[in-house]
Amino acid sequence: MKTIKFKRRIHCSSFSTLLLLLFFTACSGQGKEKTEFRSETSTPKKFQNQQYENYDLMGKAKTTQWEIFNYDTSGNTGKYYYNGYTDQIDLNFNKEGEPSLVKLVSKSIKAYQQPRDNKIENIVYEKNPVILLTSSSIEDISIDYLTYSSKVDPSTNKLISENEYIKYYYNKYGDLQDYIVTEGKDEEPRYFKFIYKYDKKNNWIERTLSEEFYDSDTPDDKEIIQKIVRIITYY
Repeated sequence: MKTIKFKRRIHCSSFSTLLLLLFFTACSGQGKEKTEFRSETSTPKKFQNQQYENYDLMGKAKTTQWEIFNYDTSGNTGKYYYNGYTDQIDLNFNKEGEPSLVKLVSKSIKAYQQPRDNKIENIVYEKNPVILLTSSSIEDISIDYLTYSSKVDPSTNKLISENEYIKYYYNKYGDLQDYIVTEGKDEEPRYFKFIYKYDKKNNWIERTLSEEFYDSDTPDDKEIIQKIVRIITYY
């Protein structure tokens, strides 16, 4: 290997510039590294009953408070447009695990007045969110998460690892950690990731879903789609 020697008379600033040039040349073209995708378990969770499974709850929950932030949806109420919404849900369970809905309130995350004549400058942002829905009945209430019953192969009692378009990866608690979606053979895959915080009962009390962009030049480039915060008490 040929050794390149620099003359001692080279100016210090010129040498520093050369080092920086070599560093950026070496780093160019390096995008975000992909996560090492693997499942830490293939065993489904064991819930007390079907109702607890419906709400993804381990142990004997007494009360739960959910706050679900959905960032990737928007709409209009006729008077207001809004970007994103929250569902605030309070649930009580009896000792047999039967739930009763105490309260559901859906609010817009950000609301603004409908623009006139399609002129964007007429939008006026509102300080307070718009209430989109209220309810006091458990009927027609669905909490937005991927249920375990749909992710278990009944013939093997194992967590499903893939279907025609999606590959699934689970963490040690049996929670979905990563999934990769390919809509067709000519489509680029999309990468989604869940990040959790757990309590002492191994129930997650915070879950964030984001889409990861590995073709980006920006490290940790992602878009947060949903965040759920839960407060759980037990019998």
